[in-house]
Amino acid sequence: MKKIFLPIALVINVWSFCFGQSLDVIPTITDADIINAAVLVDPLAEKIKDIAPTSFSLSFINKAGVPVKTSMMIEAYVTLEEDRQRTSIFNGPARTKKPFLIPIGGRIFTSKDADNPSSDIDVNNSVNEEIKKKLKDKILEPTSGGRVPSGLYEIRIVITIDSVGGVARQETPIEINRSINVTNPTTAVLDVPFSNGYVYPTPFPQFQWTYDTRSVKLSVYELRPEHQSLEDAIGSSAPYLQVEISRFIDVGGRKIPTNISSFTYPQTAVNRDGVKFTNGVRQLERGKMYVVVLDGITTAFGFDVDPIRTIRSFIISDPQGQVVVNILQTTFSSGNFQNMFNLIQDLNLQLNANGITLNGVLLSPQDLQKLLLEKKDNIVSVRFED
Repeated sequence: MKKIFLPIALVINVWSFCFGQSLDVIPTITDADIINAAVLVDPLAEKIKDIAPTSFSLSFINKAGVPVKTSMMIEAYVTLEEDRQRTSIFNGPARTKKPFLIPIGGRIFTSKDADNPSSDIDVNNSVNEEIKKKLKDKILEPTSGGRVPSGLYEIRIVITIDSVGGVARQETPIEINRSINVTNPTTAVLDVPFSNGYVYPTPFPQFQWTYDTRSVKLSVYELRPEHQSLEDAIGSSAPYLQVEISRFIDVGGRKIPTNISSFTYPQTAVNRDGVKFTNGVRQLERGKMYVVVLDGITTAFGFDVDPIRTIRSFIISDPQGQVVVNILQTTFSSGNFQNMFNLIQDLNLQLNANGITLNGVLLSPQDLQKLLLEKKDNIVSVRFED
């Protein structure tokens, strides 16, 4: 049997018990009981009587002083975050097949009682196979870690009085409502670029990611020399690009997966199904370094969930800049400047050929090459500056 791990959850518990003339009912129902009852994940049983036998209980307190017979109805619902459609776990409520006895001293009902063939409590229910399969498939996904998917899980129990002291009687039903709002950890990770300093040969780079959040937000910033960190670049300027990419789109009231897990930097911002631009687009320049931020976006019924964030730097390669690198390598690849040559290689140095200056004068790669060839023997020191 597959082990099911309990989720990390943000919980709202709402419960009440109403006081009838003949009977009080005090529930002891944990968050795990609700999830197990609602989605039947452990042990994926077909009957509600198999759920959480160690903690689920209803304490029946007889106030009539004579035996009371009652009936019980159980409803379970789930509203998954991805579609927000409240769905019953059962094909109609689960009900006791016949009234069961509450003696003068009261009794405690647990799912163990329902599992006991000699017990007078037997619950009859029919499972909604479509939602059960959907939930089970999500739990068994490798990215789920065996956890139930994010959503609102509800259970409702209604207890009615059938007779008091053998005499038929109608009283206000006792209603118990509990709910739990599950916000499980999710995944949103950049696959490309897979490391800082990733080099793209084109100013229209493609980003790729893996995610199971509701959507992701891609943002691109310029990383300038004065920035001390990638976070500095993010916080000090407006993005060159910002776009939200949804995992699902609404088609006729149905949530259809988009299967979008890559995005190519565009020339213009054009919204389309599942892709919404919120900033940009400014064109990227060769030879410059940028920062891409992937935020996994998820919400859970009014509660903000901190985004899952991946931050990476990348460079748009400059063919003219590579010419400059080659010139530097040729000039400094021997003698006193061998260490400089090694540093250029180790750093996979990328240069912006449009930014070469000498004493404030802009130089072309050809000018630099000519200058280095003419003055090579007169160069006594070399250093890098931001």
